[in-house]
Amino acid sequence: MKKDREYLTTGEFAELFGVKKQTMFHYDDMGIFRPEIIGENGYRYYSYDQMETFSIILMLRELGLSIAEIREQIESRSPEELVELLDSKRKDIDRKIERLRWAKEYIGRKTLTTREGIRLRNGDGDLRTGEVFLQELPDELMITTSYSGSGDERTVNKAVGDHFRYLRSLGMNSCYPDGATIPRASVVLDENGAGYRYDKYYTILTESEAEHLRESGDLVRMAVEDGEGRFIAVYDERGYSGVGKCIRKLLEYADEHGLELGDDFYEDVIWDDLSGRNIDNYLIKISIRVK
Repeated sequence: MKKDREYLTTGEFAELFGVKKQTMFHYDDMGIFRPEIIGENGYRYYSYDQMETFSIILMLRELGLSIAEIREQIESRSPEELVELLDSKRKDIDRKIERLRWAKEYIGRKTLTTREGIRLRNGDGDLRTGEVFLQELPDELMITTSYSGSGDERTVNKAVGDHFRYLRSLGMNSCYPDGATIPRASVVLDENGAGYRYDKYYTILTESEAEHLRESGDLVRMAVEDGEGRFIAVYDERGYSGVGKCIRKLLEYADEHGLELGDDFYEDVIWDDLSGRNIDNYLIKISIRVK
């Protein structure tokens, strides 16, 4: 062994990177990372000069490159090939970061919505459905698509599919409408509460989605600013069958308290399948802006 340099045993080198000695042996056997020298006793020894190379190999493995792909790069290594490989991987990382950022934002929003339902429970654990709440809601940007169907299952499913495809065409990660709007002008009070029709589906943008549209120049053209303000809201756990009675409840409350209302009711699902509910007992919120 050369005496003018400091060398690390396989175990010492592996410990620096938090990998097992067997990983070092495997990479040596596969020809992608060999020890700098092998002693007369057959032991493998590595130098500190090899640390950067090994770091890059671990990074490429973490990014999903196979050992065969890494070996091919090493065997045909050149500055040009390295730049091409790293540029490709950087783009992959950017896509993953964007996806993870959206996932984190979505999880945060879903957590808040789910907790909104949990807070409805009273001391006995029952949900305070049918009670009118006054809420202050923040500014939100949303993507909307129009709907003019009769409300039957076929036309609703088609409208949801069209909304999904529209989001995808804008490069959005969101995969489903957050809710629907019901024009106040369409509401007709009846013995079941109220008849109504939908006119839009909407998806609230995450921060990363708004940034994506802003960078593409489509934010102003595509997004609708809902705006912060005061809303009255009522919840029902009978799924969509309770929407008409919720609307009637809000109209009666507004009339009783002399409130001037906005033009649209908002229908949002608070608890769905992910909260252990089936569609007939989703926890639904109906809200409307107070002018």
